Amino acid sequence: MITNQQLVINNFEEKLKVFTHAVSGELTKEEDFVIANTEIPTNTFNVLLPKSPSIKNAVKIRHGVDNFSFKEHPFSTWIDARYLNDDWKKLMQEYDLKEAERNVMMKLENTFNVDQKISQQLMITHVRNNEELMKYKEVFVSLFEGTPEKDVLESYFNKFSQTKLGSEVQMFIGCIGEMTVTTGLLIESKDSYGIYDVMTKETFRGQGYGSEMFQFLLNQTKDKQKPVVLQASEDGKNIYKRFGFIDVGEMVVFE
Repeated sequence: MITNQQLVINNFEEKLKVFTHAVSGELTKEEDFVIANTEIPTNTFNVLLPKSPSIKNAVKIRHGVDNFSFKEHPFSTWIDARYLNDDWKKLMQEYDLKEAERNVMMKLENTFNVDQKISQQLMITHVRNNEELMKYKEVFVSLFEGTPEKDVLESYFNKFSQTKLGSEVQMFIGCIGEMTVTTGLLIESKDSYGIYDVMTKETFRGQGYGSEMFQFLLNQTKDKQKPVVLQASEDGKNIYKRFGFIDVGEMVVFE
């Protein structure tokens, strides 16, 4: 039986797959790890994801990580806290990776009882063309204002091809009039739905737009029996608990 933590990891792997494919990057998938290499110097989308506490393909892991190092491309590692043993810690130290944050893995058992409340403030649109994608990008990169990553993410999204995304990926923007203020992403994998990128521009926070987008995403699930998973900051997890999500683990991020 698949564990709650594996649900989170498997859905995140699906996200890495589609967001690497969308920019014609390379995804290395093995039993014990996944490496997403976008060929763009971004630690947001270049990711090593361990899938097991034991390292079975150390040579292949090092080959993938050395590709980043050779090109001087940053990357991040997202690891289930349960897997963070001496072997993985040694690998992190070898590449001078430092712990950057910890996220709470969360799960909602199903979406049968999600409130069907209609949005009163936002005009929410399914991103289907390049103009709408650029609006999604605008909100996304605004969170990185004043950092080198902002320019890199501009490059990432300029190379992004929506035609390479499957039907299991749904991107949304939320607007107030002509102003795009929030985004949301829903990804369906074999065993779960995953919610990502619920982002609101800084000047529009605290007005309920993010919560409205989040509830909208929950209402987009076609298979109501499937669980929904996400990763939340310690500060943000209480918002999701109000929707019925429970803590199921911890993800540690190294950069």
